[in-house]
Amino acid sequence: MHGEDKPVTQFVFDASTFVASGHEADSGEWGDASRAEIAKLRGFYPELSHWGDLAIGGAFGDMSEDVLRVSWAHWLFEERHELFLNYCCWRQTRGRWDGGLDDELEQATEWKHGYGGQDIG
Repeated sequence: MHGEDKPVTQFVFDASTFVASGHEADSGEWGDASRAEIAKLRGFYPELSHWGDLAIGGAFGDMSEDVLRVSWAHWLFEERHELFLNYCCWRQTRGRWDGGLDDELEQATEWKHGYGGQDIG
């Protein structure tokens, strides 16, 4: 394939980063208020549309605690914040995050690029 471009492969967020394998699409046992907030998250992050509420809520709760040091960042339900996707990407590609709110998290942008570093969106 000398001289040819490699095909771009889109980054796929893996829900099993946050839930046990086999439970990626589970709805979980959320109350009505939390389920409504998770629905807002689903709308802001179509990249996670294949995840169930259990995985989205679990990832958001983990991000709230690991990055923002709160149990549930209620103030993030009004618009899209790429910090959440960067956190999900970091956890999937690098493992645990315990750096709080740190600029280093901004480096976890593989989700924006194909696996060859080519921009996909």
